[in-house]
Amino acid sequence: MDPSLYKDTITSRRLTYHYYFSPARPSKPTLLLCHGFHSTAYDWRRIVPHLKEKGYGILAPDMLGFGETAKPTDPAAYVPSLISRDIVDILDAENLEKVVAIGHDWGSKAVSRLANYYPERFLAYAFFAVPFMGITPPTDFQISLDYLKQKYGYEIYGYWSFFSAPDADEVIQAHIDSFVSISFPYDPTIWKTRLAPTGALRRSLLEDYVAPRPSYLSEEDKKHFVETFRRSGFEAPTCWYKVMTSQLSAKDDGQIPFERALPPMSAPLYFGAAKQDYICLPKIGYAVFGSDGFSKHSVTKKEYDADHWLILSKPDEIAHDLNAWIESTVATKAHL
Repeated sequence: MDPSLYKDTITSRRLTYHYYFSPARPSKPTLLLCHGFHSTAYDWRRIVPHLKEKGYGILAPDMLGFGETAKPTDPAAYVPSLISRDIVDILDAENLEKVVAIGHDWGSKAVSRLANYYPERFLAYAFFAVPFMGITPPTDFQISLDYLKQKYGYEIYGYWSFFSAPDADEVIQAHIDSFVSISFPYDPTIWKTRLAPTGALRRSLLEDYVAPRPSYLSEEDKKHFVETFRRSGFEAPTCWYKVMTSQLSAKDDGQIPFERALPPMSAPLYFGAAKQDYICLPKIGYAVFGSDGFSKHSVTKKEYDADHWLILSKPDEIAHDLNAWIESTVATKAHL
């Protein structure tokens, strides 16, 4: 991704966002790419060239707390309504009336709330690894953990407690090689033991668990990751978890009107599941999009033989599938 195509803008709440922007060719839509934790817009580097070649515009921000974007450390700054407004402010800065929103990991949450708050600004929505995240009432985090353990046989989100702890940044920085090994697993099944259970991530870091790099993470990629987060830290990024465990996010969602609880039926949806993701389980996404609420939506589903980081390991396939979906389903629905 050409460094000269990065820009900055100040949003209506006076926060600086850093983003990559390449304009679309005539008749082609712009694609908004929202990354998740612990990433930057750089995570889209292997997909962007394919999409640019097809003529799509690309808008890929460093999401709040990451990269060169502002890094508030108050979790209240990360409630979905505010982040949604930030992103629309970026669209306004580039005079983009309607775009296709694409998210991975927590980026899928951002895309979900854009569908709730600003559906008039989007042609379609794509979700990778994490499906559309619906509105849920404020619930004690431990109750949620217990429910998911009963449903799926093991805790899925126990690591959220570690990321919500005040010393998380300090522990991660002191054991960064171990953190890379767990975050980008050589063996995806280790997430069931090294990451998902409550306390497992902290224990694994403190014992300096290290494994080989997966094939999609080069030594250069690892160096870029370490240098980025050595410089910027994890105190701001972990607010994406703190806003969940504190129930701030759920309380903020309470203002979404019932009629906007789901994306509009006129907007096509795409779900890319990661077959070897042992936390963001494909079956969760299939259940979401197979529910009655989506029975009248146009939902395209595709499963990739990849772990959670499918946007790194399957870029050619994903770019091809997105282009096919946009050229057929989205173009037909949106009259492109």
